[in-house]
Amino acid sequence: MATVCKLYRGEKPQLIPPNEWTLVTYEKTLSNDRSMMRDLSLIMPPFDGDFIWARNLRWAAITVPDGDLRPRQFMSRFIRDPHGIRDDTGADDRTATPGRSWQTVAWPFKGQAGMQVGVEVWHDHHLPWPLEHAQFVGETNDY
Repeated sequence: MATVCKLYRGEKPQLIPPNEWTLVTYEKTLSNDRSMMRDLSLIMPPFDGDFIWARNLRWAAITVPDGDLRPRQFMSRFIRDPHGIRDDTGADDRTATPGRSWQTVAWPFKGQAGMQVGVEVWHDHHLPWPLEHAQFVGETNDY
């Protein structure tokens, strides 16, 4: 049986500090089968199974000071048990572009009941950088 949890951030940007992995938080839950949502930031499946996790992120357009040619980078990853024994997987690495940067990533894997999963982001811009939009979906197929 498939179980789905969908978290959504779209009204207010989350300001991400530079050079620090930050857990993405969401503003609302669009779907919460079997009460998998935890604190509008994590999804915790109630059973072992095959999981398909997906994230969709949109970073704000970057503003670079005149004469600063240093490339900027942003990264994202799924993080299991972010408040305990941290285990990251499904990482993605991109170069920042002058306009808004969209990123959509899916990651299938076998998971365990009760393991909380979230999305973390990181960047190396010299100022905090707004994450304007984020979606996080966990779909499980239990055994």
